[in-house]
Amino acid sequence: MTRFLIVNADDFGWTARVNAAVRLAHQQGVLTSASLMVAEDGWREAVEIARRNPALGVGLHVAVTFDKALLPRADIPHLVGPDGKFGADPLRNGLRYAFSKATQAELAREMAAQFARFAETGLPWSHADGHQHFHMHPVVWRLFLDLCDRYGVHRLRLPREELRPHLRAKGDGPNLVTLATLILGVFARRNGRELQARKTLGGQPIFVCDRVYGQYQSGHMTAPYVVSLLDRLAGVTNEVYFHPGTDHARALPPDQQTETARDVEMRALLDPGVRAKIESLALQTGNYAACERFLQTLARP
Repeated sequence: MTRFLIVNADDFGWTARVNAAVRLAHQQGVLTSASLMVAEDGWREAVEIARRNPALGVGLHVAVTFDKALLPRADIPHLVGPDGKFGADPLRNGLRYAFSKATQAELAREMAAQFARFAETGLPWSHADGHQHFHMHPVVWRLFLDLCDRYGVHRLRLPREELRPHLRAKGDGPNLVTLATLILGVFARRNGRELQARKTLGGQPIFVCDRVYGQYQSGHMTAPYVVSLLDRLAGVTNEVYFHPGTDHARALPPDQQTETARDVEMRALLDPGVRAKIESLALQTGNYAACERFLQTLARP
């Protein structure tokens, strides 16, 4: 059976460098989709890039951890620090969101502001997801679904990735990233059951991909790894997400910290071997809306 692949860039709008990487990877590489952060410095430039590249599906990358909030700190003092950023500790954030009523009220206002800003851009809603997958957190998830319903967003990211094939491909054992992703998987299964029961958002049937890949190798999606990953896609509909234009050089020796060495994910998106593998597997590619249409054609008698 023919399968579909969405190639997504997270953190679109974070910086001018990320925006340039997304534009290049879409125009000259295999990138088909991007998730926009509407509170970061480069968000306006990202919107203009999206308008000039209508085939690039752009959705909202809801941020409630680590990076900037959209509202001023005076409006959300329990949610962000003096720098206007969310906390960087995901465990601490998760506990505060779960048990602090004041934080939950501010979280609702902040998320509503992010949805409203995206709507004001006039860009078509390709999809919605969460920075560092924090939209999977039960409290965030409830607010996230309500806002998707309000704005008619029915295509969502539900992270689902197999562990054992990844470990075999890497030739190593579990680590802290693996553990965090397993916890994320528990949330994803719970949320997936809720979507099955709910069935629609904004009056439209809910769409999620069968599989979403990238968490286990986040920030280090090299071309050889991506080629091996494409060989083991387990879904009929699949998303693989990247972070082009971000700096992942901290783990490299000082003599290897060059611009090219940093952006291994950008190199993967432009790599001829990755494109050749997609073609050899006869994968259809595109954005979330195209993937949804593809699945609808399979359901026709």
